[in-house]
Amino acid sequence: MLDPGAIRALELIGHRTWPSLEDEWRGGWLLRSGGGVTRRSNSASVVDADDPILDLDERFDGIEEWFRARGLPPIFRLTGLAAPGVDARLGERGYRRQQGAIIMTRDIDDSPVPLIAADLSAGPSEGWLELMAREPGRGGAHRAVLEQMLRRIELPHQYAGIDFDGRKVAIGLGVLDGESVALFMMQTVDELRRTGLARRIAASLLEWAGRQGARRAFLQVHPANAAGVAFYRAYGFEPRYEYWYRQ
Repeated sequence: MLDPGAIRALELIGHRTWPSLEDEWRGGWLLRSGGGVTRRSNSASVVDADDPILDLDERFDGIEEWFRARGLPPIFRLTGLAAPGVDARLGERGYRRQQGAIIMTRDIDDSPVPLIAADLSAGPSEGWLELMAREPGRGGAHRAVLEQMLRRIELPHQYAGIDFDGRKVAIGLGVLDGESVALFMMQTVDELRRTGLARRIAASLLEWAGRQGARRAFLQVHPANAAGVAFYRAYGFEPRYEYWYRQ
């Protein structure tokens, strides 16, 4: 188990590299609104383990009001930073615990240059966006919101893609935050999974980030995605901690 300082540092990297549409701090809690697209961008997260919470119900009432004013269901995103009693009290208030994601990291000092690199660009192509939107929950109106979030990324970043037979078959996104790079949107078309495309995408982004001075890579993967967890482990990523939701 990581110490609170290490968890907080990784949490802040995650928040900075994947912006929502609106953020607001409430003590040690970060409230994020992203048009209802992705729970991470539409939830309240504990970031400061030392946040002086005097009345949990008063804090929860205020957070619920903030989300409902934006037409969103209140969602709480919790890690080991949550003060004792937070998770239990949310359960008592009727919030059900749901899976979130595993945070994984690896050093990139020794990241190999891919034999056949992916194409990197400062902006997404139409093919990149189309493949992104093929994932459940990313199409239709959600695609428009995701594109808006992508445009809000102000940190150095690169879009990675691989083409085959005139279409985009694998994509990824790397966002640089100091000496860390966060990987997002890692996706390969179904018929070409387990063919090494994801490794080429990741290696290309890590090689780019290393040239910019990055020393660590950060990503998150759903616990139920056994193939994804196994792939990242094989590529040198190690689980650091998990977060979960109360909704």
